[in-house]
Amino acid sequence: MKLISFTRPVLFLAALIPAISWAELPGITVQVVNLPSTMGTVEVSLFDSAENFLVTPYLQQSGHPDENGSFQTRFSAVPEGDYAIVVVHDANDNEQLDTGFLGLTGEAYGYSNNGNSWLGRPDFADAKFSMEDTEVTVEIDLD
Repeated sequence: MKLISFTRPVLFLAALIPAISWAELPGITVQVVNLPSTMGTVEVSLFDSAENFLVTPYLQQSGHPDENGSFQTRFSAVPEGDYAIVVVHDANDNEQLDTGFLGLTGEAYGYSNNGNSWLGRPDFADAKFSMEDTEVTVEIDLD
C-alpha cells in the first residue's frame, strides 16, 4: 500500500514535465497594421516549412480588427525553427479571399517580412523568419 501512495505523486509529476517545458517555449506575437476596414475577420496563418507554405498552416488564429484598423494575436509555445506568416483580411466575412478586376484580390492580405506580392506570391524563403529561444514580434503592414 505504501508503494502505491508514493508512486501516484511521482507519476503525476513525471507527466507534468513535458507540459512544463512546452509552456516555457517562447511565442510569436503578430501585429497587423493598416487594415483597410474595421469590418470582417483577420485570419493569421503560421507555416512551418516550404512544403506546407500556403497549403497547410502549422497554427492559425483569427479575430476582428480593432477600431484603429489593427489586429494583434499571439502564438504560444512555438518550437525553434523557420516560420512564415500569411494574413488575410476577410472584410465581408464570407470565408474566402475575394478577387476583383482581372482576378486581382479585392481584399487585403500580407506576408511576414512584408513580402512583395506585385509579381505573384512570395515563396517561403522570402517570408520566413527564425524562431529561436526568445519571444518574436512580427509586424505585417496591409497598406
